[in-house]
Amino acid sequence: MESKKTLFTAEKLLIGILAVVAIFVTVLAVVPSYRQELRNYFGPEHRTILAKISGDLTGRGMRVTVLKIQTRENLVLEIYSEENPETSTIMAKIPLPEKRDAYFSLKGNATNLGLADIDDDGTLEILVPTFDEQMVARLNIYKFNVEARTFERVTAPPDTSF
Repeated sequence: MESKKTLFTAEKLLIGILAVVAIFVTVLAVVPSYRQELRNYFGPEHRTILAKISGDLTGRGMRVTVLKIQTRENLVLEIYSEENPETSTIMAKIPLPEKRDAYFSLKGNATNLGLADIDDDGTLEILVPTFDEQMVARLNIYKFNVEARTFERVTAPPDTSF
């Protein structure tokens, strides 16, 4: 008789534990922010290089390498100076406003990162296509400011064609 009560109590305890686990799993499945936090906690940090391009931004021999990188949270541009061929030093790390990679046509070629002189001033601008949350294509353009040695986001002049 006593073992039946113990068995019944153990059975109730097991059902209670399973119910709590089921509720926990359901909450994780339904709430995206909790799911993302759990994924971030257990998943390793990753960086995927989506594109790489090199060029002379100023027209006076200032060569750089630009990387378009996908992280877990967003897209990032990393710009490295090639002044010293032995080592590359990072000049800037620019988080992009959108999170989704995109392609566009530059001189007849599909690319997701480009260098072009869009304002006809003799210097190259960095062209970075992305998609926003509503899947609307955006073209982010960054110009190097020689005096400040920084990269500034600019808009394309009217009637610009790539």
